Amino acid sequence: MASLAYLKSWKRLRPTLFSVDIVGTCNLRCPSCPIGNISAHALPKGAMSPEMLKAIVRKAKREFGRVSFHLYNWTEPLLHPRIGDCIRVVSDEGVPVFLSTNLNLGKRIEEVAAARPDGIRISLSGFRQENYGTTHARGDIEAVKKNMQTLAEAVRRHGSATDLTVLFHRYLGNHTDEAEMRHLAESLGYRFEPVWAYLMPLEKTLAFAEDGAGSDRLTDSDRDIIDRLALPLEAAVEVSRGTITKDCRLRSEQFAIGPTGDVALCCSVYEESPIGNYLDEPAETLQARKYEHPTCNKCMKQGLHVLGTYGAAEDFERLARSRVASAYPDVELPATVAISRWHTLAMAALRRVRRKFQTRAAG
Repeated sequence: MASLAYLKSWKRLRPTLFSVDIVGTCNLRCPSCPIGNISAHALPKGAMSPEMLKAIVRKAKREFGRVSFHLYNWTEPLLHPRIGDCIRVVSDEGVPVFLSTNLNLGKRIEEVAAARPDGIRISLSGFRQENYGTTHARGDIEAVKKNMQTLAEAVRRHGSATDLTVLFHRYLGNHTDEAEMRHLAESLGYRFEPVWAYLMPLEKTLAFAEDGAGSDRLTDSDRDIIDRLALPLEAAVEVSRGTITKDCRLRSEQFAIGPTGDVALCCSVYEESPIGNYLDEPAETLQARKYEHPTCNKCMKQGLHVLGTYGAAEDFERLARSRVASAYPDVELPATVAISRWHTLAMAALRRVRRKFQTRAAG
């Protein structure tokens, strides 16, 4: 029988955010991401067809009404050979659509800009290659800078209202890079948003929370990245355990879907088996499975749902700033942002889309 928390959350599911990996891989191997730190498991290869994506969007609209689609989770959407078509099949349904990209790839920028997504976020961690190449392994920051300019120009040329954002991952020691990247980003018309980096996926942070840094489920590379985190993982987990929440937003408000339509337990897990296929079963059935899943219980017992949603923002900010100040006493960093701002953007985009369709209908 479904839990009381599930029954209450099902009634509250407005809006719902869909994270969809439309491809099965990434061009980078970041050590804080499972594509880079878990070699024994891989997502299904290939690309989701725009036709399948359209079917998912239409089912989501029928089941939830208001939804937003984010065409990424673990993978790089610009690898999709028909990325423009994928963006359009979502927006043509009146649904806000967002991308997050490492922007190392430039050949599909024009196609993306012409499709006019509601938002594009550039995820990076440095201005110089010595920093960026460590935490965004296989990446080339000079290519990213060039592509940032190309993308900004293309968006303006198409007269698009696409929100352009640089999400800067803060690690110990990349604060100088942050200031320089902020200057470049803002000069090109990007919003600049710094966030404290943390280790993913859930399987890694759960191993740390349960067994500590010496866990045999962690590698030396994992321990190296944990040492680089400005937000100290042990202290952040301790704060998260003591933060009381009624539910997990990643469970109650989101669906994470892979390139074959399979639904993940949540957007934070990587090795867990899918809980079903979105096109084959009602969303309510899939949602109920989340609330019955033992991994959710283990995660929430350790407070990792709080860490994964930045749910103790003030405490995390204090911990990270204290750690930075200990290592670099003269550094004063601007405030970070909560990643949940994309929910606000999604709702604003939905209002714009509705006005556009109402104008068409009136004409």
